[in-house]
Amino acid sequence: MNEPKKDGERFEDQLENLEKIVARLEDESVGLEEALGLFEGGMELARRCRARLEEVEQRVTQLLEDDEQDVEAEDEESE
Repeated sequence: MNEPKKDGERFEDQLENLEKIVARLEDESVGLEEALGLFEGGMELARRCRARLEEVEQRVTQLLEDDEQDVEAEDEESE
């Protein structure tokens, strides 16, 4: 399940926008000023995507640790 972020964009939408920016930057017809603006926007999107991935990684780690503790507690009870 993918919950919307505070800014209203899902992670997948942000990633798709980042891919579009990269494709546009690869277009040789893009002028310097436009390229700079695209690059700045791309860096901001990349920062938000990275932050979201870190949040998810922490959540998964916590869930795994909680599950491991539950299994250990069950093992102790069955002894």
